[in-house]
Amino acid sequence: MKKLVLAIVAALTPVEASAIVRYMVQDMTCAEVQDAVNRDGVAILYRKSGSNGVPLYDRYVANESFCQAGQDAIKESVPTADTRSCRVSKCMDGTRFGGSDR
Repeated sequence: MKKLVLAIVAALTPVEASAIVRYMVQDMTCAEVQDAVNRDGVAILYRKSGSNGVPLYDRYVANESFCQAGQDAIKESVPTADTRSCRVSKCMDGTRFGGSDR
């Protein structure tokens, strides 16, 4: 009976569910992309690749607090409407590319 009560309480406990916002970066300026990621905390940034038009995308974050344990926020460049090298943060395993080992 105790397990049933705990299961009901767990099922009724509200869980924060927020959708990750997606942005087509080739139509945005670098400042708009950086503002969007900082405002939303986490965002999927995507663009169409070269001649074949296949969408390329990845998850970007405002800072390391949006990364999982053992990951670091590293700066990467994404092409935007006004520059080929807009710097935004992305979570990567801490041991990759000489990062810290947590």
